[in-house]
Amino acid sequence: LILIGPFINALAYAGGLHWLTAYGVLFAMSATAAALAVGMTILLFRTIGPRRTRFVAQVVAAIVGAVFVIGVQAISIFAYGSLSRFDALHSSLVMQHMPDLDSPFWLPARAAMGDIPALVLVMGMGFSFFALAVSVASRRFGEFAVAAAGAGAGNVRQRAKRKFRGGSATAALRRKEWTLLIRDPWLVSQSMMQILYLIPPALLLWRNYGSDNGNLVVLAPVLVMASGQLAGGLAWLAISGEDAPDLVSTAPIKTHAVIRAKTEAVIGSVAIVLAPIVAAIATASLWIAFITSVGIVVAAASSTTIQLFFRAQAKRSNFRRRQTSSRIATFAEAFSSIGWAAAAGLTAAGSLLAIPAG
Repeated sequence: LILIGPFINALAYAGGLHWLTAYGVLFAMSATAAALAVGMTILLFRTIGPRRTRFVAQVVAAIVGAVFVIGVQAISIFAYGSLSRFDALHSSLVMQHMPDLDSPFWLPARAAMGDIPALVLVMGMGFSFFALAVSVASRRFGEFAVAAAGAGAGNVRQRAKRKFRGGSATAALRRKEWTLLIRDPWLVSQSMMQILYLIPPALLLWRNYGSDNGNLVVLAPVLVMASGQLAGGLAWLAISGEDAPDLVSTAPIKTHAVIRAKTEAVIGSVAIVLAPIVAAIATASLWIAFITSVGIVVAAASSTTIQLFFRAQAKRSNFRRRQTSSRIATFAEAFSSIGWAAAAGLTAAGSLLAIPAG
């Protein structure tokens, strides 16, 4: 409502009061979405249990939030060879396969434009779905609430004994950082959105493989920007979201070794995600692959450095609200990623403007 409301008000002011019926469509769609969410949650509770439901729900939320944009871009890439989603939506192919104007598919659109019978039907269906979901879920609401509250607690599983691995304190710290990043499924769900947005440039590379390098230049800033944002999130978890800061600070190891281990874990994680795409770029253009690799490393290192400068101890569960802890760090991280992405793109294109951009 907060995001869409101003647009509805602007339409009502410029085009007529009949646009205010879009609020009814908004409420109906919200009720339908809530009903589907309740139904999916109950299904997951009964099939995989409350502990796994939390993780699966977070991953599904990340996928659903990006699937539409990625899907439209994928269609545009295969049809027109570009990342512009407007080319796909305005194409004659899409227009030919759209339903007729009198199809029930357009009921929400007609309701939003002031068709009262369509509005009544849409709102009736939306609130009916919501009432049905509430009726079904309310019968076992207490059981579900208790199960969700106890999802974090459980019996400690006895793991098989492993032979103690010796080595230096620095090596142990490095293993600890890698272990925390690898074994945390919650981290996977939170980083899923950033990783999903790497799919469109990967599809663009696959479609234009072996063709003119002009399309590959687009991939350099996209990958550099993604690496900076992904590294910023991982660096916040490794630095500010440290679970045992007192234990690390009292360990017999120097501060610069701790920072080095955390930085290696962050940049290594980013490299694992982006290395396959960079390797594919190298088969088409070694120059663009080299520039992209340098940009990825520099952007990731810059985001990690910013998190080091503005570090503040916080819980890992506050990852989604990390931007509110330091506005300066948030803007610095964004501008750093944008600057290095622009520099990488201009350098890959052979432009001298890359010097001031970097």
